[in-house]
Amino acid sequence: MSADTTLFPMAYFRKQIVPVHEATVSIACQSLQYGLTCFAGIRGYVHEGKYQIFRLKDHFNRLKTGAAIMDMPFSMSWEEFLDITQQLTRANAPQSDFYIRAFQFTENPGLGPSFLNKEFDLAIYMLELRRYYEMSKGLRLMISTWRKFPDYVMPSKAKGGGCYLNSALATTEARKAGYDEALLMDEQGSVVEASVANMFITYRGEVITPELGEPILDGITRRTVIELLEEAGIKMHFGRIDRSMLYSCDELLLTGTAAQVVYAHSVDGRVIGSGDRPGPICQLLRTKYADIVSGIHPKSSEWFVSFGSSSR
Repeated sequence: MSADTTLFPMAYFRKQIVPVHEATVSIACQSLQYGLTCFAGIRGYVHEGKYQIFRLKDHFNRLKTGAAIMDMPFSMSWEEFLDITQQLTRANAPQSDFYIRAFQFTENPGLGPSFLNKEFDLAIYMLELRRYYEMSKGLRLMISTWRKFPDYVMPSKAKGGGCYLNSALATTEARKAGYDEALLMDEQGSVVEASVANMFITYRGEVITPELGEPILDGITRRTVIELLEEAGIKMHFGRIDRSMLYSCDELLLTGTAAQVVYAHSVDGRVIGSGDRPGPICQLLRTKYADIVSGIHPKSSEWFVSFGSSSR
């Protein structure tokens, strides 16, 4: 993984924009002790002197939905969230691609995890982020011995902080074994996603991705990729993917807000496609993403919140 993650100097904390080093909580707070958070990861770009934030309202809606799934109070409106995000971006004045992390948290101390009788608030910080994975080469993946938790254990459609212990275990295992990233299977043995990304494969002329009812995140980049493939007339199929299909597929792609669109070199040492260069579906999607960012794609104005460095 090659991720530049320099922290910007300003954050939104306790309902105001403050220096990020002042955005601190007690070591006894339950969000730190038990992972009682719900978060969103959002991509922004700097293009022709303007800030462009990708699918911001979709991220807000997923954050709000995730909080509802976990029975976590969430009172901020879309208009408030938009205004705060724009103010914070202007305060940090990024010069290149950036990442916004917005999350609900509680400062309540005490023992015993629960979402009841606690005050939750929204905080936001920003990072410089050109790339999360190295884009010039394929990822070497392994199928983790850790399984993806089913939705009846923890909610797969909410980005809850505690849920990412599963991702941390799988990623740690993969990197200690010399791989770039981990893929996770569900209880039935189907491969459902990477530790922090959704998954697509090309298999016998079809693009296949796990269906939404499986224990996967409802990824916003996943939704984007599906729309772009449909727009291009690419045949899509939603269904289960087993290990043998991965080993014999023509392309394997990972998608996510931080990851964007990356391709696999190999899985468990089995080379996928050519291995050393992106396949035709990856190239198509990367071209379309570049068109979206540059503003020449028909969806650009719909998917981007665009604004300048001044509120005037």
